[in-house]
Amino acid sequence: MTDDACQRYAQDPEAHAGHLAVCERCREIDDVLSTPVVHRPIAIEALPLAPWEEAGYRAWPLVAGGAVVVLAVAFALCAAAGISIVQALATGVRSDGARAVIDVVDQKLRPFGPFVFAALFLIVNTILVLLLRRAPRGIDA
Repeated sequence: MTDDACQRYAQDPEAHAGHLAVCERCREIDDVLSTPVVHRPIAIEALPLAPWEEAGYRAWPLVAGGAVVVLAVAFALCAAAGISIVQALATGVRSDGARAVIDVVDQKLRPFGPFVFAALFLIVNTILVLLLRRAPRGIDA
C-alpha cells in the first residue's frame, strides 16, 4: 500500500483497522507488537560486574604519594627553619612554641616567598594536569 495510508493507520489504528487486510508490512508490524512478552526471572549471581566495580583498581598509591609529599614539605620547612623535625613536633604541642616555630619559618622563608609560591603553584598544577590526563574510571571506561 502507499506510505500515506500506512501513516494514517499508524496515527489511528482503530479508525483504520481495515488497512491491515491490504498492507502486508503493517500486518507484520502489528503481529510483532501484539506478541506477548515472556517474563523470566533473572539470576542475580550471573550478572557481570560493571567496569567501575572491578577489584583491581585501588587509589592507595595516590594516598601514599600524598602522604609522602606532606612529609617532604614538613621536612623541608623544618630544614629551612634550621630545626629538627623532633623539635618541631615537641614545640607543636605547646601553642607558644608553635607560634615561635612559625615565626622562625616565616623569617627564614620571607626572602624566597615569591619563588616558593611559584614553585608550589607549578607543582600543584602539574599534579592536577597529570591526574586529569589519566584514563577515566567509570561508565565510559
